[in-house]
Amino acid sequence: MYIYKLKIQNYRNFSSLELELKPFTLIIGENNIGKTNLLNAIGLIFSQEITIFKKRFLEIDDLNYDIVKSFKEKVANTSISNPNEIELPIVKIEVFIKDFTDEQAAIVADWCINRELTEAKIVYEFSPQVSFRKSEWIQKQRERTNLDWQSVDFPIDAYEYTIYGGDDTSNRCDMYFLRMLKMEFLDALRDAKKELVANSDSRLLYKILNRKELSNYDKIKDILGNLTKELKEDNQNLKDIKEDVNKLLDKVSLADANTLNEIDFDFTSPETSEILKKLSLTYGSNPISVERNGLGRNNLLYISLLLSQIIEEEEMKAEQKIRDFTAFRFIAIEEPEAHLHPNLQNHLAENIEEIGSGKKHLQLILTSHSSHITSKLSLANTLVLFKEGNNIKSHYILNGLDKEEDNESINYLAKYLDATKSTMFFSRKLILVEGIAEQLLMPKFFEKVTGKTLEKENCTVINVNGVAFEHFLKVIKNGFFVKCVVFTDSDADKQTKNRAPELKTEYDSNKILVKITDKTTFEKDLIESNKTVTKVLGKNKNILLDILEKTKQKTRTNQSIEKYREGLNSDIDIDDFFTEIKKYKSEFAFNLLDKMNEDLSKINVPTYIENGLIFLI
Repeated sequence: MYIYKLKIQNYRNFSSLELELKPFTLIIGENNIGKTNLLNAIGLIFSQEITIFKKRFLEIDDLNYDIVKSFKEKVANTSISNPNEIELPIVKIEVFIKDFTDEQAAIVADWCINRELTEAKIVYEFSPQVSFRKSEWIQKQRERTNLDWQSVDFPIDAYEYTIYGGDDTSNRCDMYFLRMLKMEFLDALRDAKKELVANSDSRLLYKILNRKELSNYDKIKDILGNLTKELKEDNQNLKDIKEDVNKLLDKVSLADANTLNEIDFDFTSPETSEILKKLSLTYGSNPISVERNGLGRNNLLYISLLLSQIIEEEEMKAEQKIRDFTAFRFIAIEEPEAHLHPNLQNHLAENIEEIGSGKKHLQLILTSHSSHITSKLSLANTLVLFKEGNNIKSHYILNGLDKEEDNESINYLAKYLDATKSTMFFSRKLILVEGIAEQLLMPKFFEKVTGKTLEKENCTVINVNGVAFEHFLKVIKNGFFVKCVVFTDSDADKQTKNRAPELKTEYDSNKILVKITDKTTFEKDLIESNKTVTKVLGKNKNILLDILEKTKQKTRTNQSIEKYREGLNSDIDIDDFFTEIKKYKSEFAFNLLDKMNEDLSKINVPTYIENGLIFLI
């Protein structure tokens, strides 16, 4: 069983959102896009936490701001004379579930929405009470002096929530059955250290320890009871302290027939539950208490403990040794990368998807900002939330690609999207380049042409390491990206001379622009743009020569540089100069970047790149 579709209406930053979920889903997206709100929306139905029960009664800030504002404006607009034309906002969360086991089918049968009883729906709705008199309330609001929409109240106190199954609002969900469908939410601000100490009924460690039969702890209970007896009877130091305190109590406190002024010592409570609350964890080859552990280590321990609880719970259920029956558990982990070193992020990502695989009682959802996490998890299960206009939309990375026809591209991306390249999924605009030289220089070219930084435009440069543009462009063409520009060499003097024009024919659109070098390579266009300058003769030419000289210092082959300097009144010969840097393209780009960091005006941007960047913004 799993939630395969989610609809959210008028909740927080979502005015209307519909998306698909999978048994394992990774959700990514920029900050403040609504990832946490999405998980909280699901929690309004499934979470068993006490705090969520309270949160089911929403506050005014939980309602979508634009919807509330629109409602208030209509109330303030007295030209709308009929109050029935003004609708009160309703918050609605709908989860659609399918793929039941027999046990799960028995629980959700009353909530099914098809005749085959294979799909069910559970709805949380926050709406005005039936008894609320809307017309009278609106009339009272309009009696205010200086009426404007900001002075209009919102009747939040007149709202109530219901949770019902199927399409019938009167089919209220029985809480007994709903409690068998649980949600565990590890939010980004989770206090892992607190959850790893069993000092309260609500702590994760206590829940795990208390899950099995209490009789399993009888031997520990007997040992502690005997220890208490020994302490009371045999420890003279405790006896002396007890006697001294009792004497003082007699002097400072009045005793009567119902009061005994006497103390005693007790090692621990005889109740098993209280014994369990004294337990804490240690972790590591040099074990120390979790209170002294680092945040990253405790975060991993917390996630592992939660998942082990659920996996073991399934085994205990099969053996009929479990007291608290749970038919389905929805686990949401927000930012699993919190406090983790990149290597640990990689290791966690490589294993966490496998943990819930094939388990019909478990659905796992992660949200992340980590390119390390993103690059290791299945692209087919990666969902992006993004903003388009005033609406939040969703898109699975591989949507639009055919598993058979595009299998080569899917496999390529899965293999080569390392942590650097996966940053493309956190951006809305992309620049695709062939190699390291373009990748190094493009941020400065962008800044010179547009006067902006890549970060402010939410734009990323992706080095495809060769000419594998098509694999990326298939995803971009069907994706959530606003625009993409490709900068590729023409390779007019090679057998692959048709590659770039074919790429342009296939992908050029109002969303994607393929820009091809005017010369055969990027470096030659760069030389062409800077071989001289008419207003200050030789200025750019000498800058290129300075960069060339610095690049070739270690090779001790600078004789040709003097030849160029002697011909100050003539342009640099493009082919000759390219021959000088052909084996040192990366070093040349690094040194050119240093010059641009000093002064952007020192280097001219090749025309084809300038035009492509203008298209991008």
